Amino acid sequence: MYSQLKKVKMGTIKVKIKIVTLHCKFKHMKFLRYCVFFVVLTLVLFTNCAKRGSIDGGPIDSLPPVVLSSNPENFSTDFSAKTIQINFDEYVKLHNVNQQLIISPPMETQPEIIPMGYASKYLRIKISDTLKDNTTYSFNFGESIQDNNEGNPLLNFKYVFSTGSYIDSLTLNTQFSDAYSKKPLGRVNVMLYEAEGFTDSTVYKKKPLYVASVVDSLKNVTLENLKEGAYYLIGLEEKNSNYRFDPKSDKIGFHSQIINIPTDSVYHLTLFKEDKPSIAYRPMMVSQNKWLVAYEGNVNHLNVSVLGNNQPVKSAFVKVPNKDSIYVFTPLQSYDSLQFHFKEHEYERTHSVNVRTMKVVDSMQIRFQKTGTLKFRDTVSIATNTPVERVEEALIQLIKKDSTQMPFATRIDTLNNAVKITFDWLEAERYALTLLPGSLTDFYGKSLTDTLTQIFRTENASDYGAISFDISGEVNYPIIFELLDKNEDRYDFRYLTEPQTVHFQWIDPGKYFVRIIEDKNGNGKWDTGSYLEQRPPEKVYNFSNEIDLRANWELNERLIIP
Repeated sequence: MYSQLKKVKMGTIKVKIKIVTLHCKFKHMKFLRYCVFFVVLTLVLFTNCAKRGSIDGGPIDSLPPVVLSSNPENFSTDFSAKTIQINFDEYVKLHNVNQQLIISPPMETQPEIIPMGYASKYLRIKISDTLKDNTTYSFNFGESIQDNNEGNPLLNFKYVFSTGSYIDSLTLNTQFSDAYSKKPLGRVNVMLYEAEGFTDSTVYKKKPLYVASVVDSLKNVTLENLKEGAYYLIGLEEKNSNYRFDPKSDKIGFHSQIINIPTDSVYHLTLFKEDKPSIAYRPMMVSQNKWLVAYEGNVNHLNVSVLGNNQPVKSAFVKVPNKDSIYVFTPLQSYDSLQFHFKEHEYERTHSVNVRTMKVVDSMQIRFQKTGTLKFRDTVSIATNTPVERVEEALIQLIKKDSTQMPFATRIDTLNNAVKITFDWLEAERYALTLLPGSLTDFYGKSLTDTLTQIFRTENASDYGAISFDISGEVNYPIIFELLDKNEDRYDFRYLTEPQTVHFQWIDPGKYFVRIIEDKNGNGKWDTGSYLEQRPPEKVYNFSNEIDLRANWELNERLIIP
């Protein structure tokens, strides 16, 4: 019995020992798990710390693609290949390559340029034309090769080769400037055309034989890899970069004589924008008696006449502010049709239009174009919505602050549809301008029915400055002497027919420049040139020296015509 009980106890003890052993093993495994968890957590934390600073994209790429190699090599001689491959350091794309690419001399069959429409690290040119013997060819890509991401262009990249034993290496040095403004031009293309076969229409229809492009900040460009010969030189500031002259949008400069290359001379081009040819478009009905006409030309010399049912009718026109358009006013009578006749010098055009039933234009409305403080150079101007035909000065009063009546004069500005009132101002004064009923009468016989009063004040003379100019050098009179503000807008001017000191008074403090125009034809304005007439623009001198005028200052400047 005892032995059995001992066996049971011993068995119980063994079980307990096993349980304790298992418990110890369990605790040990749990400890290991804790250790593993701690190690993993530490690694995660250190990893996160290492990744805490985020990686950005870096600075924006502003560099153009770089040519790594080409096959055959650029500037190869004894060239006979039919395929050219040019390799780049990054993916490139082609932009307007058909318009930008200039091949000189021109090929009868344009080569195939690939890839087109997708990016690649190479450019392949497949030549289909039969190449001329002993001739240097130049592929000028203009701005057409760009990197794929930012579109940075590889400017004026040229691939040059010769079918002969040498590369043509003659050059032509040129300079250019704007004919009227000192503001920088955009991209200028300087081009050479072969003299043989060159006509007046060539620059409108054909690409040049040689071309080089540059921005105006350089103001000079050298044409390279030229062949000996006779050429015509043309410069264009273009909007669409198709290397053809579009008078509506482009500026042009030309050298009227043939240039024989080689030459050591530097040729200067003066670029100008031609006057738009006069064009009167079909009138559009705005109201029963008001028509809008898009007009390109000089409205100062425009004559408009109107027929109603083939009979002359009274009409008037005014310029639409800041647009190439005019408003034409016609009588209130009913017409089946109207014939509008436009004439400006040699230009004439007639438009016949049918009349619809629409509302009649509103009655006369008055608006003072300047209110409050008047500067000494301002003019009191009254604008109306219908053409003013008559002013009754007896029904207008101009009174100072001491109730004194001031003398004045009136003028109808028909083109700008305004009445100008001028008088001798005094500084630091208050004026009251009153328009009584009947003072203004418009094209339709309608008069002002209300009494309108506007108060004006003038500043002190010490708020302004004055400038005097003495001119020396070779001056060809008559000249137009322009005082320009910092935006190159005309602030004031003088027309001079003989030498004299030029005075400007009551000038606002600010920065100014001077422009002098030689008015060769004496018409009182700057005349641009004409390519077809081979007529250069009138000579302009832009003085770059800035004149800093302050209040209550009087400056004396000396200008030398070069």
